[in-house]
Amino acid sequence: MIPKQKLSIDEAVIKARTYCNYRERCHKELREKLYDMGLWKKDVDHVIMQMMDENLLNEERYVKSYARGHFYIKKWGKYKIKVELRSRQIHDSLIRIGMKEIEDDDYLEMIEKLIRKKMKEVTGTKYERQQKVSRYMVG
Repeated sequence: MIPKQKLSIDEAVIKARTYCNYRERCHKELREKLYDMGLWKKDVDHVIMQMMDENLLNEERYVKSYARGHFYIKKWGKYKIKVELRSRQIHDSLIRIGMKEIEDDDYLEMIEKLIRKKMKEVTGTKYERQQKVSRYMVG
C-alpha cells in the first residue's frame, strides 16, 4: 500500500525535531514515525538527513545513552542490551562503542547484587536455590 502524503516536508521536519528533542532516537525509530505520518520514502530520507545535519539524530550518542540507561536504571545485562540494539538495526561497531559505557566493575557489582537479592527471595534446599538463581540470571 502506498502511503498518502499527510504532511508537508516543513511540517514533518518540525514534528521530527520535537520527536528527537524529547529523547535520543535511532534512525529506525524516526523512520517508522515518519512513515506513520504518511511521508514517502524520499521525504523520509530528506527529513532524516536534516535531523542528522542538525545533530538531533546521532546513532553513536543514542547507543551510549541506551546502554547506560538500560544498564544503570533498568538493570539489563550486556547481552540483552546488544540484542535490543540489533533489533533496532544498529551496526555492531556502534554497539561495541555503547558497551564501553558500562564499566566492568559496575557490571560485576550489579551481578553480585542481583544474585544476593534473588538468593534471599527463593526457597528450597541450597541446591534448589542455586538452580533457581542460575535460571534467573540466565534468562
